[in-house]
Amino acid sequence: MRLLVRWATGLFSGTLLVWVTSPLFVRSYHAKFYDPVCRSWVYPAGTTYRWRSEGYATTVFGPRGMPGRYTLPDPSASRVIALWGDSQAEGVTLPDDQKLWANLQRSLTAYSMKSRELEVLPMAHSGENAVDWVQRFANVEAQLGVDEHFILVCELEDLLPLANKSPNPSIESLGVRSDEVLDIIPDFVIHAARGLIFDGDSQRFRKLRFSVGPLDEPDTENNTTSTIDPPFPGNAIAAALAESTSQPITIIYAPRLPLVIGDHVYREDSRATDFQSLAVALNQHGIRVIDCRDGLRQAAAEGHFPHGFHNGVFGSGHLNSVGYRVIVDTVASKSSN
Repeated sequence: MRLLVRWATGLFSGTLLVWVTSPLFVRSYHAKFYDPVCRSWVYPAGTTYRWRSEGYATTVFGPRGMPGRYTLPDPSASRVIALWGDSQAEGVTLPDDQKLWANLQRSLTAYSMKSRELEVLPMAHSGENAVDWVQRFANVEAQLGVDEHFILVCELEDLLPLANKSPNPSIESLGVRSDEVLDIIPDFVIHAARGLIFDGDSQRFRKLRFSVGPLDEPDTENNTTSTIDPPFPGNAIAAALAESTSQPITIIYAPRLPLVIGDHVYREDSRATDFQSLAVALNQHGIRVIDCRDGLRQAAAEGHFPHGFHNGVFGSGHLNSVGYRVIVDTVASKSSN
């Protein structure tokens, strides 16, 4: 009986300790709701979202699920820019005042003659691609007064779905719903369950192994299959972007450069040829292209890597405050006119 009491006490005390300290090292989980203007499932206004995996920041979501922006644009604003992208543009790894949209708004305002009439709206969400973005252009233009689009492209693969000319399934047809249980169950329990059920961030179910002994290695000796990558569909992507809106579009290209893998530092863009063909096609369709690669490399050469955080790996992962500064300085210098 005494052993059982000790076991139960230890279990309760250990769980309580993890619960109390979990905000220091576990991200938060919250329910989302469907926003008809953005045509996406977003966090309700006022939601405080905590990120701990890489970077150490807290984001307060505003109206329309905008991360770090607490107000809608001023109706009198003469220039309203929507910033699109994935998690690199969303910026939950950094505090609200350091996010990319906030830095862009401050910097572009400083370069603008109409300093109080420029607004940047953070429309980027983690895991989205170009099809998600262009499907929302018309709504944000009509409902939020957006008259210009900035798209942060960190991986060219995010643009490939446009070449297929097949829209993503509408979020309404997927039957997704807001799951309020996320606001009830403690965050550390959800985090632990995800780690047990899923294999990393791939959302593939983890295969649990209860047997002992070495793993069976797949036979790759006789696998001589070779594949040749098809040409990058730059023309199709540029045409799809141009057809998606009559408003100006700016592509901001900021790949992971320099990239650190193990003890190697890669300073050249492995997709340089693909990007060059895309840039030519975009220019032909009247879409502005801003290349941030030189600035990213220069920052690293000065000892300040634009990717990674102290609790991660420098030169790998998400953009940090240095990376955002490089992007903002490059965009501002190209927009001074």
